[in-house]
Amino acid sequence: MSTVIALPRRKLTVTDYHRMVRTGILTDDDHLELIEGDLIEMAPAGPEHADVVAHVGRILRTQTTFLVREEKPVTLPEHSEPEPDIALVKPRRYLDAHPFPDDVLMIIEVADTSLDKDKKVKVPLYARFRIPEVWIVDLHGRSVECFWNLSVGTGLSQYVRSKRAERGLITSETILGIALNLDELWKGT
Repeated sequence: MSTVIALPRRKLTVTDYHRMVRTGILTDDDHLELIEGDLIEMAPAGPEHADVVAHVGRILRTQTTFLVREEKPVTLPEHSEPEPDIALVKPRRYLDAHPFPDDVLMIIEVADTSLDKDKKVKVPLYARFRIPEVWIVDLHGRSVECFWNLSVGTGLSQYVRSKRAERGLITSETILGIALNLDELWKGT
C-alpha cells in the first residue's frame, strides 16, 4: 500500500520570481507565469491566438487613450504575476515595475487551450485583486464572455455580472467606447 506524503511547500513571491529572472535561472524561453506562488507553464501561442491578440490590440488602440499592453506581466502582490494577453492600463510609463491592480482597467484573455484555466483560475484571481472588467475570447467556441461588477465583502471578491456573445457588437461595461465587433473578429479565422 502506497502512502501519499504531504511535503511542505514554499510559495514563490513576485520578488523571488524577479530574482530568478535577473539571475538567469528563468529566461524568456521558459514561457512561465507566476500564479498564486506557483510557476505555471504557458502554452505557446499558435497562429490564430497570436492573430486575434494582435487584431484586438489594434482595435482597442483606436478606441481608447489607455495604454494597451499585449502579453506583458501584471503584478498582483504578493504571489502572482500573470501575463494576460491584453491589459488596458493607466497611460503612463512602467519603467520600474509592471502595472499593479490599481493601474489595470481591463484584462482580456484569448483562450485557445487555456479556457478552463482562464475561467477557473485567472478570472477569480483578477476578481480578488479588483480588476474592474475581464473578457475571455474563446477561440474554439467563437464567443466572448465578459465579467464585471465586483462583489467585495468580507469573503472572496467575485464578479456578479457577466454576459456572453457570439455575434454582433460586445461593449465594455466599465470603459466607455470600448467595443468589439465579433462578426469582424471571426471573419477570416
